Amino acid sequence: MWDELLNYLCNIGFSRIEALVYCTLVPEEKMGGYQIAKKLNVQRPSVYSALTSLENRGFITAVPGETTEYSAIAPDILMDELSRRYSENASKAKLELEKLTDGHKKLERFVNITGKSNLIAAVNRCIETTQKEIVFTCSMNLSPFENTLKNAAKRGVRIVLFSWSNIDTLGIPLEFYCGYDGVACAEERILLVSDEMHCIIGSNDRAAFYPHGKKCSPLPADEKDFLGMMSDNRLVVNLVTEHIHFDIYLHRLKKQYGKDLIDSSIQIGTLMEKGI
Repeated sequence: MWDELLNYLCNIGFSRIEALVYCTLVPEEKMGGYQIAKKLNVQRPSVYSALTSLENRGFITAVPGETTEYSAIAPDILMDELSRRYSENASKAKLELEKLTDGHKKLERFVNITGKSNLIAAVNRCIETTQKEIVFTCSMNLSPFENTLKNAAKRGVRIVLFSWSNIDTLGIPLEFYCGYDGVACAEERILLVSDEMHCIIGSNDRAAFYPHGKKCSPLPADEKDFLGMMSDNRLVVNLVTEHIHFDIYLHRLKKQYGKDLIDSSIQIGTLMEKGI
C-alpha cells in the first residue's frame, strides 16, 4: 500500500531505501537501525547508509542513548521545508540560467506537442504564467483548465473565450462569445494566446478536412489523436490572435445584422471552403 507514497517521495529526491526508512520511522517514536532492517527485511548496511543520508539532510534526528536510535521529522514540517528549499533553489537556478543568455538573442521557439494529456499540460502551464490577458478559442471541455483559469482570473487576468460549441464555462470569470448555431463542432480544438506573447494551438484534427459550417461526424478524440504546437514567434502569435479576433468579429456582425455575412457571393472557392 506504500507504493504510491514511495513514488511521491522518490520524485522529490528520496532514494527508495531512504523513503522506506523514513516511512517506517514516521509512525514510531524512535527506532534503531537493527529494528528498521528487521522490520523491512533488508540488509543492515543499506539501512544505516540511508539513516546517515537522511540525518545529514535534516529529514530525521538521532536520539542519544545506549544505542543510537532515530526519530522522523514530522511530515508536515518536512514537506513545508522541502517545498521552501525547492522553490528557493528553482528561483536562484532560473536567475543563474538566464545569465547564460546575456548578450545573446533568445531564439523564438516552435515546440511540437503530441497527445491530448501533453496538450492540456502545455495549455495549463501557459495559463499559469499569464499576467495580463488570455484570448482563446476552444471547443474542448473546459474542466481540465478550470482551476488554472480561475486562478488566473484571481490574479486579475482578463480572459476572453470564443467557441463554436455551446460549452459549459464552469463558473470561470470570462467573456464568452458563442458562435454555436445548432451545428455540432466535429473537432476538439484550442487556440490560446497569452499576453500577446505566446500561443498554443492543438486539436484532434490530424488529417481530416471538412467544410466549415457543415454537419460532420465527431472526429476520434483519444489520447493519440491530438497534435499541437506552441510558439513565441511574433508572426505566429499575431496570426493566431487575429484568427480568434476575426471569429469574434464575424459572430458579433452576424448578431448585429441578423444573418451570416459569409456566403457564396464573397467566397473564393479555395480548398478550405470546399473542405477538400
